[in-house]
Amino acid sequence: MLDRRNVLWMGGALLAFTRVARAAEKAVQTPSTAGEPSEAQQALAKAIGHCIEAGDMCLAHCLVVLGAGETELAECARSVRDMLAICAATQTLVASNSPYLKSAVQLCVTSCTDCERACRKHAEHHAVCKACADACAATINAARPLLA
Repeated sequence: MLDRRNVLWMGGALLAFTRVARAAEKAVQTPSTAGEPSEAQQALAKAIGHCIEAGDMCLAHCLVVLGAGETELAECARSVRDMLAICAATQTLVASNSPYLKSAVQLCVTSCTDCERACRKHAEHHAVCKACADACAATINAARPLLA
């Protein structure tokens, strides 16, 4: 059961994830000394950035609905929260061309798949859920070349 403290905690977590996402976005714009990210990596970083933006909007909406006492979006909020954390970390690893990139991308695909599934349940009634689900699907598609 979500109480006020949990809703406030989730709001704080959203702010933290947003800051991490912004830092990761800056890192993508400044290539590391490990080498320029490939076209596939750049496409994934762009898709993840869009996914993070859509996820931020979706999670904010879920928190408002949960704060009003409706629990229908609880699963959606949890999956978006996890997706945001994993996507932000993956975007950072893409920018640095990390040796852990393939593992991170696989985890990113898994979290985006779960998030898309949770958001699709509400897509007809909540536009932000549809946008998040669509962004997750695009991220999954952009990740495929890096997992081949």
